[in-house]
Amino acid sequence: MNPKIITMFRRILQNDLIIDANSPADKDGFRMVLRHCKWWAIEDGSIEVSHITTSESQGYGMMILAHMAAFEEALGLNRWILGCGCLQDYYNAMLRTVQAFPSIADPDKRLFAWELLGCPRDGDDRTGYRQNDGCKSAPFSRDDESGDCATDGDMDIIYSLLIADKQWGSNGRYNYKQIALDMLKSLWNYCIHPKYRSLLLGDWAASRTGTVLGDATRISDIIPGHLKAYAEADQAHDWQSVLDAVYGVIRDLCDDNPHKNGLLPDFAVREGGRWKAPAGKILEGDDGAYSYNACRVPWRLGTDGSLQELIVKPLNAFVKTYTNGDLDRLGPLSLDGAPIDGPDSAVFAAPFLVTAAAGGDKAWLNELWSWPGLVEYNGDNYGDYIKLLSMLTAAGLTGLPA
Repeated sequence: MNPKIITMFRRILQNDLIIDANSPADKDGFRMVLRHCKWWAIEDGSIEVSHITTSESQGYGMMILAHMAAFEEALGLNRWILGCGCLQDYYNAMLRTVQAFPSIADPDKRLFAWELLGCPRDGDDRTGYRQNDGCKSAPFSRDDESGDCATDGDMDIIYSLLIADKQWGSNGRYNYKQIALDMLKSLWNYCIHPKYRSLLLGDWAASRTGTVLGDATRISDIIPGHLKAYAEADQAHDWQSVLDAVYGVIRDLCDDNPHKNGLLPDFAVREGGRWKAPAGKILEGDDGAYSYNACRVPWRLGTDGSLQELIVKPLNAFVKTYTNGDLDRLGPLSLDGAPIDGPDSAVFAAPFLVTAAAGGDKAWLNELWSWPGLVEYNGDNYGDYIKLLSMLTAAGLTGLPA
């Protein structure tokens, strides 16, 4: 497993680092993001500055860097930027970006703005950055309208800080553990529903409880492993109550799906004292389908032993039957398992590594691991970073395949 993990990580490092042109040009002061995608689709005339990254991308990147520090010697990297010499330097640069651009809706200024902007558009150039001598840079800025937080981005950033504390300790320049605890306080205050203890969509939703969006939850934000790590690190807040609440969301949705295939929708809404898949759009599009948010469910939920019968085994059985070995068929699905759009295996396939590993299905895991698309770099964090994180998670669950 390790050679494929290292190959994918090298490709991300070679292509996705973007430096804040407004930050100091030295390893102890520069700010960095991992870009959201190579080509960000912008409607003509809609905005004048290109979206460069999101809190989601930042969270993925920080988790990847903290995890991959364990592979640092095997990486054999010979090109670093701005005098850096280790992955911790890159991680700290990403942390400085989080601290420099807080959410506009968090009065404590600890949660991260969902979106950062880069360079102005130049004709059809929608990358948001400029490249000079192989180094990408842009003047980072926060949009005053889309600068609030997205819950999953901050959850991943906080979890990465707990990993960083384990990898490097918290006695150096940054006290990773304390920063995580400070962010957890804001996450608790502004991203947890005060009545249901469910996960809000972001800190912007805290003022909308009692409405559809204020009471809705995003299923891919349900990350039991993160919540268990929060509970271990932070005794000041009752994270077990949040864990109990999100398990309730999952049970309600599974009870309502007569197909018992483990497929969950992108979002859930509160109706009649229960959680249900929305009938239509509430925020993004196919919100009641297994689409571009729920595609992360096998990875996010697959490691939870208490969900083996409810989620892991049904999903594993479904995907084997549905694909019949052809992973390139995977894409958005209705909850009955029917395709609702064209396939997009670069996004939808890799998370099933985790359910295969968690379910002990080594033959299927080996088949997934040999899929050629697993190490294809597409320049899009949604495929590339989720692939790498799913690979890391599956490797951690199983060791080497048979």
